[in-house]
Amino acid sequence: MLFKTEGLVLRQTKYDEWDKILTIFTRNNGKVQAIAKGARRPKGSLVASTQVFSHSDFLLYQGRSLYHVNQADIINSFFSLRDDLYKLAYGTYIIELVDAASIEGVENTKLFDLSIKTLKVLSGLDKDYKKLLAAFELKYITFIGYRPQISRCVLCNGELGNIIKFSSQQGGAICQSCFQDGIGGATVSKDILIKMKELLFVHLDKINDLKMSIKDIDIIEKLISNYIMNHIEKNNFKSLEFLKTLE
Repeated sequence: MLFKTEGLVLRQTKYDEWDKILTIFTRNNGKVQAIAKGARRPKGSLVASTQVFSHSDFLLYQGRSLYHVNQADIINSFFSLRDDLYKLAYGTYIIELVDAASIEGVENTKLFDLSIKTLKVLSGLDKDYKKLLAAFELKYITFIGYRPQISRCVLCNGELGNIIKFSSQQGGAICQSCFQDGIGGATVSKDILIKMKELLFVHLDKINDLKMSIKDIDIIEKLISNYIMNHIEKNNFKSLEFLKTLE
């Protein structure tokens, strides 16, 4: 059976002399594994459309164990990400996160659209990469079902007051009464929670309109990165370790 779908190439593996196996996050069919015949030939028709980061229209055929790429027409190569070490590192971490959370055969159009939009915005940025990453991470964890509670206490649903902790294990912000019962977390200010909410709801095209200090962005990104690691099965990202070496 042939079907057409948009897809984002997350990974590629060499297979035989001229072929490769792709991990593609598709708009309509979730994550799929597909073999692309001749995609490693220098002048092959599938070279550009099957690179990692490529956003393409795929015509796929479902085989016994793998899909087969019958045709692929590139929509956006995100080529500029490969020309800048920082953008490459951030982009690689983004698609690693998508790979970790996407499920074979399970559609998640919100996550798909978020992934494409984030890479598009990243391609055009010349600064504030971490602010974009923090906004992506907050939206990402929300779209896979683990949105943190940042408006009220996650345990008692009460007002947060002036002394607040943020707990990855518990799922968000905790008021003073609740964390005095032996439940811990990282101490945060109301201002940090307000900025987290702004990042969660901002349109990524408008990311530059959000004015935040580097210190606040660092705090938020660290909180959300730890939160993600507590809610997805994978907690070791080579790209994240590489990002830390660049800072």
